[in-house]
Amino acid sequence: TFLLALVGAVLYLYPASRQAAGIPGITPTEEKDGNLPDIVNSGSLHEFLVNLHERYGPVVSFWFGRRLVVSLGTVDVLKQHINPNKTSDPFETMLKSLLRYQSDSGNMSENHMRKKLYENGVTNSLQSNFALLLKLSEELLDKWLAYPESQHVPLCQHMLGFAMKSVTQMVMGSTFEDEQEVIRFQKNHGTVWSEIGKGFLDGSLDKSTTR
Repeated sequence: TFLLALVGAVLYLYPASRQAAGIPGITPTEEKDGNLPDIVNSGSLHEFLVNLHERYGPVVSFWFGRRLVVSLGTVDVLKQHINPNKTSDPFETMLKSLLRYQSDSGNMSENHMRKKLYENGVTNSLQSNFALLLKLSEELLDKWLAYPESQHVPLCQHMLGFAMKSVTQMVMGSTFEDEQEVIRFQKNHGTVWSEIGKGFLDGSLDKSTTR
């Protein structure tokens, strides 16, 4: 009995033995990092997912650290799994854990209240600042059109900057009309998220609550 239990424990704890039940995908290459090395080797998360869906179909699974992730690769599959009243945002889950926030994930009143707040805050802000959003969009478009056709456009960096500039000016006003303020804010934002992401993956956030 002891030997059987030992073999079972080894198989369970061994990375390659972890497979999402009923969902095609890949097993973790490392116990702690899951498939993060595979993502790095692919060049980007996008390339990794494209290859994964080509191999296994529209619904696939992989391991982001110790967390099992299921990726939906077509719009039709996504539509089948959309429930606007209940979402599971990994960043929100991570922040709730970080801030020691306790909540019932199935609390419908909380989800309803959040939906109302989003509608009132975000929708109204977009409507009243739509001219600003168009202005910033046209500025970015002019910047792209000024590039030679052969020049590489760092799209991710530009779009993150556009999002940062749009949100800060819509929410916080004229302070962020200054380009340098936006750049400084974006650097701080990147530093904080990098620390949170690293701490979440390596478990150091749980070990040091003051960090």
